Amino acid sequence: MLLPRISHMAQAYPNCGVKFNSAISTLFLLFLFLIIPSRITAECYTSIFAFGDSLTDVGNRVILSDDPSNLHMAYPPYGETFFHYPTGRCSDGRLIIDFIAEYYGLPYMPPSAAVMMNGSINGSDIEGGVNFAVAGAATVDSAFYEERGINNPNTNNSLRVQVGWLKELLPVFCGTPSECKERLKSSLFVVGPFGSNDYRNGLSQGKDIDETRSYVPIVIGAISDAINDLIELGAKTIMVPNTSPDGCLASVLTDFESSNKVDYDRDTGCLNWMNELDDYHNQHLQQQLDTIRYRNPGVDIIYADFYNISMELYHYPEKHGFVRSLASCCGVGGKYKFNDEVRCGDIEVKSCPEPWIHIEWDGFHMTERANKLVSMALLDGTRTSPPINTLCVSSPKFTYYS
Repeated sequence: MLLPRISHMAQAYPNCGVKFNSAISTLFLLFLFLIIPSRITAECYTSIFAFGDSLTDVGNRVILSDDPSNLHMAYPPYGETFFHYPTGRCSDGRLIIDFIAEYYGLPYMPPSAAVMMNGSINGSDIEGGVNFAVAGAATVDSAFYEERGINNPNTNNSLRVQVGWLKELLPVFCGTPSECKERLKSSLFVVGPFGSNDYRNGLSQGKDIDETRSYVPIVIGAISDAINDLIELGAKTIMVPNTSPDGCLASVLTDFESSNKVDYDRDTGCLNWMNELDDYHNQHLQQQLDTIRYRNPGVDIIYADFYNISMELYHYPEKHGFVRSLASCCGVGGKYKFNDEVRCGDIEVKSCPEPWIHIEWDGFHMTERANKLVSMALLDGTRTSPPINTLCVSSPKFTYYS
């Protein structure tokens, strides 16, 4: 059953790294660049470069995997709402990064692994940018966590590794370092969100909340190092999202279910201590971004508040057209429709009939419509600091509720 299912991935990202043979990889790659929309002249940014985890990954995890049969996002019903087949995105459709690209009239960024597998790639193939995010990626290199008895079961492609891939591609994209500095002035860099996997991996492997909180300065330091690297390369506009409220995820609510009502937010049902950890991370992130701004007055560092936009949806779901439920749209079992042994993407698991009225997609990620509402709150400037709409003027290429 794997080959027919993975063939859907080929329609979205042709050399999706499902390593059957070189002929299939070549066919996949050719199709990839055929289906990427023709670039529209952007009024603000000429390209976007993205780094992150599963909230931003558009196919890298599947492409890089030696055994994609274990990756749920490689199978239906992932992608059913918009692409109508799995693309490697962890949602029923588009991600926040896709909506950002649409808004600025740019094509969907190809996954970097697809680009880098083709030795004959040229600058025009990646003119609109590249997405380096990998589902499951932590911010900090795996060696740091392994020394503390924590294993990343998903991927070792940390933020540092992803920035390294950018450096490998830049000579093709823009030539010499001096030429790149000039070209990258008009690019938007999106660094994150990062942090959730760093903390949840440790918590799921028995680390207590105090030890996990001690990782926050290390995580923030890795984000800071990446931003400084990008600035050195020539980046002038960098968006840095904070972490979303993990305490509202069906997977977290299932794995850390408590009989103590005090552990839960009375209004939303989210897990308080997990969200407090995310908030602690976000406060430190803001402070570090202030320092980077002070040291780099010619660079726009944009703090994107994913956390509070998402909490608005969880607090007032009906106001935004959602049902009041923390349960997954695509999942089975228990109060939150999440079972780690039988997950969305398994053949016996079907999605709910109307994913657009649900915030949660699969226990870890939001539905396309929730992603869209988060995107609009960012792009209209209400949840970015400084407001991103004051840095350039663009006519949105999609409507709020469509």
